[in-house]
Amino acid sequence: MSEQLAIHGGPPVHAGLPIPLFKVVCGQEELAAVQEVFQRGVFCAAYPAATQVRALEEDFARWLGVKHALAFSSGTTAQHAALAAVGVGPGDEVIVPPLTFISTAYTPLLQRAVPIFADVDPGIIILDPADVRRKITPRTRAIVPVHWFGHPAEMDELTSIAREHNLAIIEDCAHANGTRYRGRPAGTFGAAACWSLQESKMITSAGEGGMLTTDDDAVAAAARAMRNHGRSPVQVQGGDAGRLVNAYQVTSLGNNYRMTEIQAAFGRVQLTRQASFRERRRVCAAYLDANLTDVAGLVRQDLREGAELSYAYYPVRFLSGRFSADIEEISHALAAEGVGCYPIAQDELCHIQPLFAGRPDCAPGSLPQAELVARELLLLPLHPALSDDDLTDIVAAVRKVARAYWR
Repeated sequence: MSEQLAIHGGPPVHAGLPIPLFKVVCGQEELAAVQEVFQRGVFCAAYPAATQVRALEEDFARWLGVKHALAFSSGTTAQHAALAAVGVGPGDEVIVPPLTFISTAYTPLLQRAVPIFADVDPGIIILDPADVRRKITPRTRAIVPVHWFGHPAEMDELTSIAREHNLAIIEDCAHANGTRYRGRPAGTFGAAACWSLQESKMITSAGEGGMLTTDDDAVAAAARAMRNHGRSPVQVQGGDAGRLVNAYQVTSLGNNYRMTEIQAAFGRVQLTRQASFRERRRVCAAYLDANLTDVAGLVRQDLREGAELSYAYYPVRFLSGRFSADIEEISHALAAEGVGCYPIAQDELCHIQPLFAGRPDCAPGSLPQAELVARELLLLPLHPALSDDDLTDIVAAVRKVARAYWR
């Protein structure tokens, strides 16, 4: 095989269509579930005849082992509702990681609260509890740990900090379907947890969707009201006999954050596939681990004791100073070889986004570990649709590009 990079005119490692970074695996069962919704003719979950959203909520709560699961239009809207439901409001501070999808960072702003960035542990690339402790002030109200790439955050330390300072924990479980920390499922440590069912995640509700889970009745009631225009069920006088009847009144500020019946029907089938999806992801990750471990300058996310991964994504770091190209150039070279990939620094280093411009604590250099990792971090394909040939080509492409740019 030619060692000339495809980006420089050589033949690519993977011929044909590129290996996608992610891919939805679905089939006739999802199609049949969606067709059943069409046949019933009820698409909005707010109507009494709707069944699929309620069923997905019951299925998801049973799968996780929690009291409440609420379906939302996205993981982002679930995050917003969770913050509101635990009482985050104007002037409060919410500690978040700087390396995450931007919604984790901006949803506090929707409550007129202030996101405060704590740096990451560079090994697991997740909130560093020591820096979380340093960032707490009298205005701190909540901590949002993100189980990034399916590795659990250090929940023992974070829950201890939260208890000490009377703070709410909202777990961001967008990547954490199947993640466990010391034997306990991610999403069962905090006041609430938020899940993404967007197309790039481990399972999807037809492209978009999210879930909020909690064991707290009050949090569930507040979040349920918020997703439906702030409406809460009440009993009022009505009817000819003046009897009490069930109705809704607007009791809080809300929005339309509802999931549709079609999305829920699709998502219910995906939930039944979750275990097999995760097993295939595990097999693929094990192959990549075994065949990329000896590549000089390449570092995998740490695996801490007590952590069980979901294998949501495959992050690797191309260590700074070891290669003659930066992570953007490396990603372009891999793409030319036929391997889809994603440089995280592109838009998931939150504190340097223009949204936070002018804040001294968000200036470049303010969070050195996160900024270093972002300059080095790349996601490689990891999904159930990967064939054995795909895996072979991913390894060959990474090795080829790493050799070409090695100093």
